[in-house]
Amino acid sequence: MPKFDEKAIAEFRRPFEEKGGDIFIALGITPVEIDEGRAVMKMPFCPNTSQFTGVFAAGALIALADITATAACRKDDGTFPFSIQLNANLLRNTDAGDVTAEALVVHSGRTVKVVETSVRDEKDQVLVRVTTTHLIVSSAKK
Repeated sequence: MPKFDEKAIAEFRRPFEEKGGDIFIALGITPVEIDEGRAVMKMPFCPNTSQFTGVFAAGALIALADITATAACRKDDGTFPFSIQLNANLLRNTDAGDVTAEALVVHSGRTVKVVETSVRDEKDQVLVRVTTTHLIVSSAKK
């Protein structure tokens, strides 16, 4: 999928908004680019993403990485990549601007995918490095 324009962002967000929202909406995450095996998403610094010391909440940064990694694993084949393991290294933090997560699938097996994600600030400094393992399961309701 090419880079997202305003219309594509609105279409991507619609299912989340129709179900009443979720963490994706609450954190203000916006897709930038999603291709097979790679995804890029942004998140703003705002009250929903910050903690009381005035920087990004670690949980918000990790959630951005996990959501971006999941998007990198997705295929339109009736499956969903559930995160089953996550390892995060919090290297630094910031108190302003957008942060950008880039996720790359580094292993793509039949039932398991491994993704490496970096979250960077507007100065291109790495804030967080996350490795996730995803179990690929049928998303069909039984």
